[in-house]
Amino acid sequence: MLGTTQLKQNHSPSNKQVPQKTFAALIATFLAVLLLIIVPLVESLHGGVLWGLNYHSPKFMSQVGDALALVKLIALCAGVYLLFKQHGTFRHLVKSKWLSIVLSSVLAIVALIQIAIGLLGVLIDATLGTNRDYFHKEFAIENNTIYVFTADPGAMGTAYHYFYLKCPLPLNRYELKLIEKTHWVREIELKASDNGFDVFNQRGEFKYRVSLGEVGCG
Repeated sequence: MLGTTQLKQNHSPSNKQVPQKTFAALIATFLAVLLLIIVPLVESLHGGVLWGLNYHSPKFMSQVGDALALVKLIALCAGVYLLFKQHGTFRHLVKSKWLSIVLSSVLAIVALIQIAIGLLGVLIDATLGTNRDYFHKEFAIENNTIYVFTADPGAMGTAYHYFYLKCPLPLNRYELKLIEKTHWVREIELKASDNGFDVFNQRGEFKYRVSLGEVGCG
């Protein structure tokens, strides 16, 4: 009887080893889930599009960012789908059942939070994207390129202009150096002045002068 009982235990489903091919497939699926959920998170936490690639112009990178947001949403949805589809089998990769549940839960929560924030961002970008020229402007002032980003929350707050010196980098990349933050001006125009530039509105009325100070590309 003892030998029979021991034989049954050795061949019970809980003691069966996962076939090597199945185990490799589980590893591949789990790594895919990690990549689909963690990579978008790391990219988003960096703050700059594609880890601060800064290629061509801020306006172009804004367009890339909008497209990338959709790609990240698709990746996150795929990651959540694989996570829930393979949830019951991931316990074969972790000895502890509870550790497997906790790991899957954390990944699911991280992914769902990203999806919620991503959907909100896509809706905002869809609203503002048609007026991209309003938010991103560049002016050639003597030998410098001045980039102006307009932060305009609409009725929810006060609009401001952020003036940057756009410095060229190899491979058609650029670096932005903040010059000054100023109050909003309708249809802003810039004209060169001593060590800086003057700001005018759409009617050609002078508003204020911005100095480059110590800001430079050298």
